[in-house]
Amino acid sequence: MRKIILPFVSKIAFRSAVFSRIAGVTLATSLMAGCAFTQGSDISNPLTRKASWFSYLNADDLRVACSAGDAEGRIRLVYNADYYKEVRSFEIQPQVGFDQFNMVSRVFGPAEVSQINVDVNAPLGAFGGDEATDRLDRESYVRLTDALQSDGFGYQERDGLRLHSDDYYWIAIGCSSKQITLAAWTSAKDNLNALRFPTVLANLSGIERALPQPPAADEPKLPDPFYSKSDRDADSRNFYRTVRGNTLR
Repeated sequence: MRKIILPFVSKIAFRSAVFSRIAGVTLATSLMAGCAFTQGSDISNPLTRKASWFSYLNADDLRVACSAGDAEGRIRLVYNADYYKEVRSFEIQPQVGFDQFNMVSRVFGPAEVSQINVDVNAPLGAFGGDEATDRLDRESYVRLTDALQSDGFGYQERDGLRLHSDDYYWIAIGCSSKQITLAAWTSAKDNLNALRFPTVLANLSGIERALPQPPAADEPKLPDPFYSKSDRDADSRNFYRTVRGNTLR
């Protein structure tokens, strides 16, 4: 199987080819909440998440760095386990030499938000967070990227797939050779319990709480609900994102 996360063959024997097939896609404007998530933004801050969550989901900051050649081998994963119940994010950042990798794991769950004066129903206004930083070796990183690729990362055709806030879904975005690849899995279409990479992630992460269990594969799948255009970016209640090429809109 082709390895598509890192192009430095002499370092980890990766062959980067798949990312290039989606070159030329411009950075999407995912600023529904009014703010872009940038390299200097702090996703651990509930107010930052409220203002720039969709930009973070689309990895606008990673895309900018990737196009500049400053994000080689970086990966962002987000697990939406029914948005107002729990969300997990994982950031993997190569260190100099690509022999070590930092992984920051975060948990955003229901919290008392009266202290920060935001709408309890607004995206991530109702979320506090736990965080852990772990150092991965090269073998662990390759184990994760192998699991991602075995689950379809870099090989998916998901254009038009809707990701609903009240559903369970995974998003993975990675950078290689100044190109971005996005993959998405949702319980409405996929058997999330059969994915390999979540188990690898959980074993590598310092967060002790188990990942939220997604619905069983044989659980009845409901058709996509009807939402107006304004519902897509709703700042309260449920919302959705749509896969368009290698972006979320």
